[in-house]
Amino acid sequence: MIDRIRLTAAAKIQLSTLKRKTGIEHYNSICRHALCISLANPSMPPEEDFNFTSGIEIDWRTFTGGHEGLYLNLILMRIIQDGGKVDIENVKKFCALHLHRGLSLMVGQRGCDFLAEV
Repeated sequence: MIDRIRLTAAAKIQLSTLKRKTGIEHYNSICRHALCISLANPSMPPEEDFNFTSGIEIDWRTFTGGHEGLYLNLILMRIIQDGGKVDIENVKKFCALHLHRGLSLMVGQRGCDFLAEV
C-alpha cells in the first residue's frame, strides 16, 4: 500500500537534530517513534502542503522495521477514528501528517527526554 515514506527538508533537519541529541543511529527508528507519538495525540494534525524537494525518502519496510501490518493498521485505525475515507491517498496523507507532527513534537525537550530513555 505504501512503498516509500517521504519527508521534507525541514523534517530531515529535525531528524538530524534528534539523532545528535539522542544518539539513536537510524532515522527509521526515530520516525517510528514520531509516528506513534502523533497517533497517540487525540487532536488532528494541521493540514499541510508538503514540499518534498531536498527531503529524504525511507523505504516502507525499513521504516516499519518488519512490522508493516502493525503500522498500516495503526494508521487505518486513526483514519477511521477521525472519520476519514480509507483509501491509498488518505493513508499516505495521514502518515505524512502524523509523521511530520511527531517529529516536530519530538524536537521539543519532552520528546528528546522520552527517546533518551528508550
